[in-house]
Amino acid sequence: MRELLQGVYDLHIHTSPDVSPRKCDDLELGRRLREAGMAGCAIKSHYTDTAGRAGILSRLFPELDIVGGITLNRSVGGINPQAVERTAQMGGKMLWFPTLEAREYQRFRHGTDGTDLSVFLTVFGEDGRLLPQVYEVLEVAAAHNMVVGTGHLSAPEGLAVVRAARERGVDRVVLTHADNPADQYTLEQQRQAVALGAMVEHCYFTVYHNRTPIEELVNQIKGVGCQSVLLSTDFGQVNSPYSDEGMLEYMQRLMACGLTWEDVFQMASVNARMLIKG
Repeated sequence: MRELLQGVYDLHIHTSPDVSPRKCDDLELGRRLREAGMAGCAIKSHYTDTAGRAGILSRLFPELDIVGGITLNRSVGGINPQAVERTAQMGGKMLWFPTLEAREYQRFRHGTDGTDLSVFLTVFGEDGRLLPQVYEVLEVAAAHNMVVGTGHLSAPEGLAVVRAARERGVDRVVLTHADNPADQYTLEQQRQAVALGAMVEHCYFTVYHNRTPIEELVNQIKGVGCQSVLLSTDFGQVNSPYSDEGMLEYMQRLMACGLTWEDVFQMASVNARMLIKG
């Protein structure tokens, strides 16, 4: 059944070196994807730029499309247009808004336990409007044709970023793991984002780790249409499968739920290639 992986991408993988322990390093990932016949990947870190690492991997594995980028957490200065500019100049293709340090994500994790949430990141100012630096970041992304992901922002924040991205000329926007309970978008919100030109990402992580039933995920996919959905794993945790194993299992389970091979290939290959290759 590994022929299912021919031409497939995974645009959301965490590898080492990283702050947290990871399932594999960059080199092992490259070897596994090549052996599986996959087309490429995006390597992601919550805290460091991965554009340089992706550039080296691309030289080592020229048959793969490997991209990196930057996540706008505090270690890179938060919502920092200068950091995004430097990543883009190094060939970075991916830009994620705050993830583990997004304020609403931390609110979801900590509830009312007394954690000081003010140290974490939001795209909104005290007036409820997007911060000026959000627009600056999006202008850099548009100038360099980057893929913008909403990260772990709340759904209202993410939708505001999608609207602003369209206004600033960003062509490729992704609702990052839109079914994850920590930043869940309703089906109506997903449709709003798609109407603005965004892609909806569904990661196998939430299904594999029992956070989203696969039947619900399939309903959401059908609700927006396969042409507007990106499949990825968000794997790299030591208690998760390898990316290639995860993508294979993911695709098989989706087809077992009634999606066709053509549907799954659209989401795992065609849409992913369009995002990073144009």
